[in-house]
Amino acid sequence: MKKHVLIEAILILTILGCSFWNIQKQQENVSLRESVANQDEKQKELKQKQEKLLQENEHLTDEAVECSESLMEMQKADVEAKTGTDKNSNSDFINVVTKLFEANLNFNPENYADKKKEVASYLTEELSKEYFGQKRSTYQDTNGTSSKLETLEVYTKKLTNSYLKGVVVVNFKSKFIGQGWTNNKNIFELSYDLKTKKISKISNLGNVYLNEKNGE
Repeated sequence: MKKHVLIEAILILTILGCSFWNIQKQQENVSLRESVANQDEKQKELKQKQEKLLQENEHLTDEAVECSESLMEMQKADVEAKTGTDKNSNSDFINVVTKLFEANLNFNPENYADKKKEVASYLTEELSKEYFGQKRSTYQDTNGTSSKLETLEVYTKKLTNSYLKGVVVVNFKSKFIGQGWTNNKNIFELSYDLKTKKISKISNLGNVYLNEKNGE
């Protein structure tokens, strides 16, 4: 009788042990399936991000092509415009634009306040208020950014009434504190007031992020 009870107890313990093991394995399988599902979701998100980056790169490439084509047209227009524009006015325009962008794109957090004043000196009163006035939407702070002008090309477009219009192509590099330099290209259209001999309008025609960095 005792042997029979002992055997039953052993069987019961064995069954309980197997049941516990099965439950543990099922829990492990559920955890594994959840982990696989999470990995699949992460891979899906990564794929979506990669597709987005590819689309952005294609867009930047298209912008670069458009900028190159626009530049060729501007160079042609520049030659044509200079034949009908007063040489002194054209020279003054190039001089003011050069000084403007040298001040505007050569700065660091320490000298930014002085650079803003210098930039403002080349702008008409109305444009200066737009950039530096109380309701301004630009030129508020460097946010730890530094900038260096690399190259500057100025093209005269046309003379309209008392305004001379032109296009500027700038290559510059910028960086945040603790990071490397990033190369950039921008194209601007400007209007120059022949009476005040100051810039009255600046329009950004496009920019290209060149995706090149260095640690200088």
